[in-house]
Parts: sequence; structure tokens; C-alpha cells
Amino acid sequence: MKMLLILSTFFYVLGFILSCNKAGETIEVNAVSMPYSVSGNTLQKDGISVHFKGVNAMNSFGVGTHNLMDEWNIEIVREFIGNLREQPIDGDWAILSSDNRWLHPLQKMVDSNRVHGKVTILCPFAWVDSNGVSTFFTGKNPTEQSFYQEYKIKMRAIASHFKGQPDVWIQLWNEPYHWNNENNYTHDLWLSDHSEMIDNLRLVDSFENIIVVCGNEQGQSEDAILTKGSELLQGRHNILFDLHAYEKWLSHSTQSEIESRIEAINTAGFAHIFGEVSPVNVGGVMDVTNFLSAVENKNISTLAWLWNKNSNDVQSLMNDSGTENDINNNNWGSTYRAYLAQ
Repeated sequence: MKMLLILSTFFYVLGFILSCNKAGETIEVNAVSMPYSVSGNTLQKDGISVHFKGVNAMNSFGVGTHNLMDEWNIEIVREFIGNLREQPIDGDWAILSSDNRWLHPLQKMVDSNRVHGKVTILCPFAWVDSNGVSTFFTGKNPTEQSFYQEYKIKMRAIASHFKGQPDVWIQLWNEPYHWNNENNYTHDLWLSDHSEMIDNLRLVDSFENIIVVCGNEQGQSEDAILTKGSELLQGRHNILFDLHAYEKWLSHSTQSEIESRIEAINTAGFAHIFGEVSPVNVGGVMDVTNFLSAVENKNISTLAWLWNKNSNDVQSLMNDSGTENDINNNNWGSTYRAYLAQ
């Protein structure tokens, strides 16, 4: 699949260059250069069902390590946007944000991923106000946030910039709603919020890119998808659902049990990925081997948390020297790299 991605990326980049006018603005592109789509319960490229293996990364704080990604056979990257308000979309230089971090433009991150044949998912994780105070999206009800209207404007700007770049998928919100369905959560709220957030992006003329929608319970539950997903899809297209594999997927689950849950989602007609998986979350260290065997058997796109060099972070796939991080994490680095190599 890697060679296929490299070849397809070459032709995509060529087509994208030819689709630009003299001012550098993207004009209408034909269906051949819009290869990624969702059909029924399958993710497709050029009409053929595909699945990808990848990682979550933080290239907004500095683009790099793509040659190392190639060595690990990474095919898709979910990019962390930790300051949606100030995150630059395009440009030549990084900016210093109100929380004193250098933020690199999204387009540069995408370009680096594209050159190495990787699909990019752009996902907002937090909002930082003018005083440098962060509000992380995880566990929050989206439409109840004070910055929600500003969020919609910024997300439309991102969609407007990346329309016509089909290897860029936009996720609406990282891990919405409390993981125990607190804070007055209902599946109707999930439906209402996500209908509005999807339609907000589709207001952008010619924005046809895949939109990624998280499940409830901070992404760990498929219940909202199974209950309200059909209503969400009515009149909407290219919607890919996202689940996160932590306690509610990993703890005491056999491979057969995990595959049964995946099959139930497939049977209901929903295309989905696992946008995050890690052996560590809020509790003790968990075993990921049954889960990785299940998604390999079911051909479900899966992305690890987290692509990083940090010996002190048990979720990091690499230690400080850039080799597999296997300390106090059930050999997480080596285990996931072996999965990528399959």
C-alpha cells in the first residue's frame, strides 16, 4: 500500500498544481483529483476500499521526523491543533501565540505529510484565549462553549483553505462529551451539535473533503453513532466516524469481543476509524494486543497516540533517542511498530 500511496500522491500533487490559477488560488478540480471518499461503511480511494495505519502528531509545534515516519511505515497522520484560535493556516513562518508557543502553519504540516505520501487529519484539541488560558475540547459539550461561534468561523476558514486538497480530512472536535455521559448529555445533543458543526463546514462552497466525527463518551463509545448516526448522515456525505480505544475498548476485552463491536458498526452501515489508541489513559497500563489483532483482522484504520520522542512519557512511541519506547507501557513502541509492519 505504501508504494501505491507514493504514486497516487505524485499524481495528486501534479493535478493540484495544474488546478491553481496564477494567483495561487485553487480552482475547481475534477473527480480524478478528489480520490478519498466514504461509501456506505467503507473508506475508499479511487473507488476501492482502503485502510490506513498511522499516528497522532504535534507538527504544529515544529514539522519534522518524516523520514523516521517512513521507516515506521506510517500512512496517515492526525495533527494536533492545540490553539485553534491562533493557529496559522498558511504562510511562511511560525507565529508566537498568546500561550508562548511557536505555531507552524497547517499548510506546511500538510505539505510535509503529502511529500511523504501520508494523508492528514486536522483536529482541533483546544481553544486558547487572548490571556493564554487553554480550554481543552475533551469532555466538553461543543455548542455550550463561550467561544463556539468563533470556533465555527475558524473552522470554516480552515475548510475554505483546504477544499480541493482531498488528502486533508477535517475533524470537528476532539473527544466531545464526558466519558460517563455527564453534563446533561443525550444522544440528541450529539446529533444536534454534530449536524450543526458538519453543516458549518459544508457552507464553504465546493468543500467536499472527508469530515471526521467523534463518538460520544470522549470518543470511546459508539452508542451515539449506532443510535443517531443514520439521522446524522441524512443529506450529508463523506462522513467518517472516529472512536478512541482506551479503557472501554481495551480493559478485559478479548479479540473476539472487540471484533464483534466493530462488526456491529460495519453492519449498521457506518465507516469508521480508531483515531487514537494507547495502553495508558487515566488508569493503569492496559494490553493493546487483542485490539491491534482485531483491527488488523477487520481492516480498520487505526492511529496511535503519540508520535513523539520522550522517554518520560509512557504514551510516547519513541524514547529520547528515537528508538522504541518500551518502558512501563507494555512495550508500546515495539508493539505498535510491529503492527505497522504487518
